[in-house]
This record gives sequence, structure tokens and C-alpha cells, in this order.
Amino acid sequence: MLAEVQFEEREGNPVARIRGEVDMSNVGQLSTTLQNAVAQSAAGLVVDFSQTNYLDSAGLHFIFDLGKRLRDRGQRLYLVVPTKSPVGAVLDIVRVDSLAPRCPTLDDALERLTAHGADVPPPPAP
Repeated sequence: MLAEVQFEEREGNPVARIRGEVDMSNVGQLSTTLQNAVAQSAAGLVVDFSQTNYLDSAGLHFIFDLGKRLRDRGQRLYLVVPTKSPVGAVLDIVRVDSLAPRCPTLDDALERLTAHGADVPPPPAP
């Protein structure tokens, strides 16, 4: 099954839940979709991989690229990767935590993103 993305806002933060497989056939569209989903005023993005069962090298590049783009805007990327997740081992190998820290639960990721948001100055008034 190819990746499905569902967006929601939790505690004022965007959350993208990815279900299925992330590979070279869908990573371009997925990347564009996620980048466009994060407002400039947001502290960052939480990507929930709880229901992702496959992530190939194109998916890894996508995570690093998204993390770098958000970082350049002063935002953060947090990944929800449960302990027994099939994508966890792949993320271990590439040390993704240096750019996009992993959290075992959505609540943990939201707590960390909210803490980061408290350090980000508000956008200028129009």
C-alpha cells in the first residue's frame, strides 16, 4: 500500500500521520504535501510514522530534506517512531535524530515541539 497522509492540528501544532509505504514512487508528492502544510508561524511539524510499514532510501532523503528546510525556517521536525516500528531500524542506521529527533509517542513529540515553540518569537504583525 502506498502512503496515505492525514493532517490534523494538535495543541496548535501540525501533525502529519503517514500510513503505508514511503518509497521513490510517492516521496516527491509526499514531500511537497508536507512542506506546504507547515505555516511559517508554526513551531514545526510532527510526522507520525506509527502506521508506516516501509521506508526506503528515497524516504530517508525526504526526511532529511524536510528537516533541513524546516530548520532553515527556524522550525523543528519531530518524528513519532514507536519502539517496535518497522522503520525504526532504518532510522537508527542513518542517525536521523541529529536532524529530526524521534519520540516514541505523539504526546512526547508534541511536548517537545511545544517547548521549542515557546522559544520562537511570534511573527511580525501585518
